[in-house]
Amino acid sequence: MNLMTRLSAMAALVLAVPANAQTPERIETAAFSMVNQWGDATDALLSDANGVTRISLNSAAASLNAATSAYLDGNFYGGLFEFSVHDGYRVTGFSFSGSFEGLLHVPPNPDGTPGNGLAYNSGNVEFSAGSRPYGILYGEHSMRVDMLDGAMPFDMSIGQLSLTTDFNLSMQGLILVSAYPTVTPENPSGIDAFASLRVVNPVFTIYTMAVPEPDHYAMLLAGLALVGVLRRRQKKYRQFYKIDRMILHADHAM
Repeated sequence: MNLMTRLSAMAALVLAVPANAQTPERIETAAFSMVNQWGDATDALLSDANGVTRISLNSAAASLNAATSAYLDGNFYGGLFEFSVHDGYRVTGFSFSGSFEGLLHVPPNPDGTPGNGLAYNSGNVEFSAGSRPYGILYGEHSMRVDMLDGAMPFDMSIGQLSLTTDFNLSMQGLILVSAYPTVTPENPSGIDAFASLRVVNPVFTIYTMAVPEPDHYAMLLAGLALVGVLRRRQKKYRQFYKIDRMILHADHAM
């Protein structure tokens, strides 16, 4: 069985897994509320201060995790996060961050030469943002890893926004792993290989700022006007003071 055939079989295995029962989870902050319409695990508010809100995607971490020492395994995750922006606030950007962690091990032959087994992993995550109802795409990113033995962090950011209306964030991910044993004359049944891959610490970061109320704008404009008046008076006073100094100097010179 070649590699492409194996991957096709793995994908079919993942997609054939029935979906779990899903219960929407709601997170409330001063600036917005978030509901994960497809979540089957409780996401958590990590922090919310100074216009920066961090939300742990526990549902994604629970799903995007697979390991095997016997042929094929995999997992899929899809999350649809509906955001409602509260009055008096605007959303200026958001990001999806985390890290891929993978482990690959193929047992060597008894003499230390590479074994004929196989350990493989592959992962992909996609992050996008758009208006609700749909129509405007604010941005999208994706990241893929293959044959990862170690850790690889990622951070997908979408910024320079000013959203005061509802919007959606969506995240999809796919994890595939496979492992085939090393077969030797001494071990005709094979020595197990191992492959794993997972997404660790997936987090949404939402950036917000307060929108000044109309009376705050009025006070700001009044303050700017007062500053302008004071500056004009100061300039006028300096001019008169300069003229008086010149006259006084002329009197002393006579």
